[in-house]
Amino acid sequence: MEIIGLFGGTFNPIHNGHLALAQSVLNTMHCSQIRFIPAAIPPHKAIPAVTAQHRATMVHLAIAGHPQFVLDTCELDRQGPSYTIETLHLLRHRLPEQSLCLIMGQDSYLKLPTWHRWLELLDYCHLLIVHRADSEHQLQLHAAHASKLVDIAQAPQQFAAQAYGLISYLKVTPPDISSTRIRAALSQADHTVVDGLPEKVLHYIQENHLYQS
Repeated sequence: MEIIGLFGGTFNPIHNGHLALAQSVLNTMHCSQIRFIPAAIPPHKAIPAVTAQHRATMVHLAIAGHPQFVLDTCELDRQGPSYTIETLHLLRHRLPEQSLCLIMGQDSYLKLPTWHRWLELLDYCHLLIVHRADSEHQLQLHAAHASKLVDIAQAPQQFAAQAYGLISYLKVTPPDISSTRIRAALSQADHTVVDGLPEKVLHYIQENHLYQS
């Protein structure tokens, strides 16, 4: 069974840190593809000033040249908040024979009980929690998930053996890149050079006058 990684977020804007993380997951889990899924209306964040269509276009530009990276606009194609459980329900219907692996950061995982119908996530996918290698804190699983944990060394094989229901975590050393800092740099009058952005994304931002004060 092929493993498909699901990477959601606002991507406001997408940057090289996102791409590096996706590549780490691809290599570690032997995924057939990573699907980048921009949120239209993020339930736990303010709606970005930059439109979902602009953000999706930037993802498209950023992943060009990476054949295993795919833009999935399913959250842009429906009304209302971009609830992950609804996205998973749709993708499970579209990809019934695939192992779906939802990628999330440690901070998001700790806030999972605030998510809409969070206890149902493992009925549709596996969870891969990205844990910072330099973190001083040991990741604590929610009680409902404790029995589902598999070691990352066995995760590719076990995730491929069943379509959903397991959890693992991947320690990474992410680049020191932040969408918040990038937006701040882009808001300045002269942003011809902004570290951390793919060149095509920076050009698109400049051409469309995005993130300007």
